[in-house]
Amino acid sequence: MKLLGLIGGVSTESTAIYYRLLNDAARARLGGQHSANILIYALDYGIMIRHYDARDWPAFTAEVVKGAKHLAATGADALIICSNTTHVAADAAAEATGLPLIHLLDVLTDAMNKAGTSKPLLLGTPVVMGGEHYIAELSRRYDGEVLVPNAEEQAEIGRIILDELVNGEVREDSRAALLSIVGRCAEAGADGVILGCTELCMILGQEHTELPVFDTTGLHAAAASAFAFGED
Repeated sequence: MKLLGLIGGVSTESTAIYYRLLNDAARARLGGQHSANILIYALDYGIMIRHYDARDWPAFTAEVVKGAKHLAATGADALIICSNTTHVAADAAAEATGLPLIHLLDVLTDAMNKAGTSKPLLLGTPVVMGGEHYIAELSRRYDGEVLVPNAEEQAEIGRIILDELVNGEVREDSRAALLSIVGRCAEAGADGVILGCTELCMILGQEHTELPVFDTTGLHAAAASAFAFGED
């Protein structure tokens, strides 16, 4: 089993989900009381959200690279960034360490291609939905048309993520609001839903909609487990 280096803390809620999924996968493969071989460098969310709010990406990236170097120095065999938004620093982290980085967007693209999805709806933080980096990087990998909610809907999704989910709060009215957005976009042609924030799996899943749901947290953790066991 390879040693996985997780860059987490953005937020602590989704990092805990990665930890659980990776350990579940190790038990499923090895049985008994086995667990995953993991190092976690938890970034300080309070610092990271200040850089996020200021859109200070050099400072944001510097924190991620510091974590990546620490993991490399302590023996990690690969890097996993446990956050969609934080993948803005993925290339810098890989370049600074020389370690393989299991890129969430590679995993997402594979899943959407296998499902035959061509017009997925992207849900995530406002930077993911409205910024240039995430969609541009996804478009480099994926030939489909990525749809995004309108500006008002993006603001509401951002509020749900940043005011509620990162604090462990899951509200039924917020789930209903998200599903209303999904329903409107389905009528406009969306044929899938990308949970483009690693906290969104806390509130939405395949059981909530008939559209194919691409849970980036689950997909990414599964790919990391496959790497750890030499399966991919």
